[in-house]
Amino acid sequence: MTDKIFEAPGPGTWELDTTHFSKPLSAYTSSFMGDSLVRGFKEGTERFGLLMSHLKSAKVHGFSYSQPVLAFTSEDALPGPPPAGYFEQPELLARLRRGKKAIENKLWREDLKRWDEEVKPDSIRRNLGLQGVDPESLDTEGLIQHMTDCYQNAGEMLYRHHIFTIPSVLPVGLYVGNVCQWSGASPGEVLYLLKGSSPVSRGLATAELEEIALLLKQAGIDADQFREVPPADALQALHALSESIGKAIDNYLYLVGMQLTSGYDITERYALEMPEILVANIFSALNGDMVDDNQASVAEARQALRLRIPPEHRDEFDALLDEARLINRLRDERGAYNEARAFGLSRRAVLEAGKRLQSEGRLPQAAALLHASHEEMVAMLRGETGVTAVALQERENWYNNTTTDDVPPYLGPPPEPPPPLEALPEDARIGAAAIGAAFGNLFDPPITEAPPDEIVKGFAVSTGIYEGTARVIQSPADFQHLQAGDVLITKNTSAAFNVVLPMLGAIVTDRGGQLSHAAIVAREYGIPALVSTRNATRLIPDGARVRIDSSSGTVEVLS
Repeated sequence: MTDKIFEAPGPGTWELDTTHFSKPLSAYTSSFMGDSLVRGFKEGTERFGLLMSHLKSAKVHGFSYSQPVLAFTSEDALPGPPPAGYFEQPELLARLRRGKKAIENKLWREDLKRWDEEVKPDSIRRNLGLQGVDPESLDTEGLIQHMTDCYQNAGEMLYRHHIFTIPSVLPVGLYVGNVCQWSGASPGEVLYLLKGSSPVSRGLATAELEEIALLLKQAGIDADQFREVPPADALQALHALSESIGKAIDNYLYLVGMQLTSGYDITERYALEMPEILVANIFSALNGDMVDDNQASVAEARQALRLRIPPEHRDEFDALLDEARLINRLRDERGAYNEARAFGLSRRAVLEAGKRLQSEGRLPQAAALLHASHEEMVAMLRGETGVTAVALQERENWYNNTTTDDVPPYLGPPPEPPPPLEALPEDARIGAAAIGAAFGNLFDPPITEAPPDEIVKGFAVSTGIYEGTARVIQSPADFQHLQAGDVLITKNTSAAFNVVLPMLGAIVTDRGGQLSHAAIVAREYGIPALVSTRNATRLIPDGARVRIDSSSGTVEVLS
């Protein structure tokens, strides 16, 4: 445990987010993360008439804690059961009626259309516009302006991500909650039927990778020819093979190069910083190790599950599944087209500023600037009094040496169970049940006792047995050891991991449920995966030979 004091940032219970974050957030990202989340989330809950308004967000020593806030309550209201007369408020009752109609009218279809036709194209345009700026070519004030543009863009992209949180999960929650109840099937069985509905979860540029692989095969290139070549040199050599191959690689790098490979912060690395990942992805495509796209198995599983459902609910099952499959891609597309690139662009600009400060002798290394706030970065570039190199080193040490395992999972009093659905107005129940089912499968499933120290056991996402080399990813620096076919062992994943996933053999996470990003991409790839083991990164040695058995939900260390 850390010696820092962790106090609740306000009354009531505050829960640590272990599904999205494993490290403390930088001062840069902390400054807008909470506001972007709250603004976007509020819009979604208002539009779908939910009882919950938003998640109040607070950063405690860089770690993200949150607390649910009910609609039409004061931001300073004490958490807990609603006050007397709460459910009699006319504005609240009108909101709940609107929410029931939103579900009946499938309002999420309008949101998906807006995403496809307005928001996503605009996010792509904004991000690529900033990507086209070369930070090295700018003078000091030009660089400061570019950094400011990137900073504001990152906040905007994160806000756009959360605008679509509710419509992206509500239909899936309706589906999984009802179908599990009707059939007695596990969430993993029920959610398997979503496989194939989220192409972006297979990687942002699979078509471009396949084009590279085709050209390399036509040129008679074999991955073994580059086995001993350093990744950066291998990428250059591949690029120089022919004009067509070079152009295909450029197209691939244009799409994925500035994407973060993990997380939601500028402390993570973007793909161009990790040529080993890019080369491994190219050779995975060359070897034919791309996504398993066998939709026949999904059709068979759909029919088998349908037969387990009472006849009177089978038509409803079909309709719920179709809506869940329709909306499912929005979950990962929000991250891939919004903040994954935006944070990479911010990081590139900040690292250029850090290089200049390092060359002036004001920083020991360029990456130290990643732990400053945006305002502190600007002040340092202008030669004004700001944060010291010593303070930045202290923040970097805290980031490097502390994880969510080291800090309290809750601040304030112990959490109370949510009120039963029967206690809510009738118009609120469908939405509350759907959100409960979705979030219940997004975050860690509840456990009744701590996992045994000698066993790694989790919740299986997809079927199969796989043996491979374990690569324990605790920080961005660990990615340099990842090779094609490895088993990724990590605390959690984000949509940004999609850049890495084409090369993996299996995934094991400490945190996250059947709707976490790790689970979504494992289903799309058809690779074995276990989530919410709680102890995999602690018990599995890096480099060990392991066997993942989805049928038993266990990981065995072989050697």
